[in-house]
Amino acid sequence: MNEQDIVLTIKRRRKELGVSQYTLAKDAGISREMIAKFELGKHSPGFNKLYQICKVLGLEIIIRPEAKKGSDSNEKEDDLAAAEHST
Repeated sequence: MNEQDIVLTIKRRRKELGVSQYTLAKDAGISREMIAKFELGKHSPGFNKLYQICKVLGLEIIIRPEAKKGSDSNEKEDDLAAAEHST
């Protein structure tokens, strides 16, 4: 999963939940401008801020070893993924 995929996942989740950029920013402890720039691909938040954004949206960050090319694994290549929490 690349940075653009992460941005799209977060933006899609925010809209699914009906959360405004302002509310997300407030709940994550960052500025609304940072959320707007992030969603436009003009800013990359640090890990701590990304973690807070995901936490507010009920997403988690999963980091695992990269699958070897040519392996028969059925897992997706999303080695760094924002995945929805089961609630």
